[in-house]
Amino acid sequence: MPDPTDPGLQSGFTGLFGLVAVIVVLGIVASIGLTVYRAARLRAQGVNPLTVEQDLAAKVLKSDLLGATPSRSKAERLAELDVLVANGTISATERDSARARILAD
Repeated sequence: MPDPTDPGLQSGFTGLFGLVAVIVVLGIVASIGLTVYRAARLRAQGVNPLTVEQDLAAKVLKSDLLGATPSRSKAERLAELDVLVANGTISATERDSARARILAD
């Protein structure tokens, strides 16, 4: 068993503690640097880094994929149905049901 009063043993622990402290400080500095870098990139793209999650959620809810705000007017969508019937892509019955859904919006 090593002698706890041995100066060589104490300097070994001191060196190990110093190494761990340096690694922890480097990790903290790297985390801060990465956070600042990401915030700068978001700001350069016109996004507030403090509200990025809420901004993205609002954009998704307003997107055409969810149908919250259609990109085309009802008249354009109804005209497209007539073109699809004329091309034979859909039947007149399918056009009528789609027309009812569009008008119900």
